[in-house]
Amino acid sequence: MAFTHFFTDNVAVELVGGIPPRHKIEGTDSFARYGQIGSAKQWSPTVLAKWFFGGADSKFRPYVGAGLNYTWFTDEKITNSTFQTQVLGGGFPSTSTVSTDSSLNPVLSVGATYAITKDWFVGLSVSYLPLKTTAKIDTTLANGQHSVTEAKITINPIVTFLSVGYRF
Repeated sequence: MAFTHFFTDNVAVELVGGIPPRHKIEGTDSFARYGQIGSAKQWSPTVLAKWFFGGADSKFRPYVGAGLNYTWFTDEKITNSTFQTQVLGGGFPSTSTVSTDSSLNPVLSVGATYAITKDWFVGLSVSYLPLKTTAKIDTTLANGQHSVTEAKITINPIVTFLSVGYRF
């Protein structure tokens, strides 16, 4: 869902949010053999400043935008019991909790809107969001031993957004 406010015919600020996607976390390098090792939901509300080309009465209006995104994760978990036992538990039964740091990230966007009527329009955009954060895995073995592992996470998603909108 997006809310946009025009300050002039060409300058607007947009707030974007929505239903958080669930990411499958895949093992890489030496952990690739485990496949999916976990999952998490990503919340990432975004504020964009946009420059719209053409006049306010133009049917087709391309735009460029830049802004900030604040990302946090919920429902983080290890989903692969083999990975849990062999890697995190050192071959022993264990339990783990996962937490991920929140992060503030730049966003770049290009797109266009097309006026269907005076009030209704459709839009399409493509945005790039270079995201970096740190995940912490807190593991407790059955014998009570405890360890904390940190992993740097880099996600560079290209996000597409198709919208139908109404002007007030």
